[in-house]
Amino acid sequence: MALKNISYRRNVASDGKLEMSLQEFKKWIKRFDLDKDGKISKEELQEAVRANGGGWFSRLKGSHGIKVADSNGDGFIDENEFNNLVDFAQRNLGVRIISY
Repeated sequence: MALKNISYRRNVASDGKLEMSLQEFKKWIKRFDLDKDGKISKEELQEAVRANGGGWFSRLKGSHGIKVADSNGDGFIDENEFNNLVDFAQRNLGVRIISY
């Protein structure tokens, strides 16, 4: 499942993965930080997955993403753990982070 509805540069590779810069990915994911606390909660990540075609698996993928990316176990992904979220997105959400 590739991320959809991104108003940034769209570049889909031949393998179907959406290619975007790290800045574009950060900008996209921060749209789901509804309480604007600078952290992504499980619910916010689930909404991000759901909004981009996650369907029945959005809750599962969102929960799994938090478990994978939340290295300090506080239930949120903060700026220090953001690279973990990038790795998760590249493995599970059909995204490839590239340099432009």
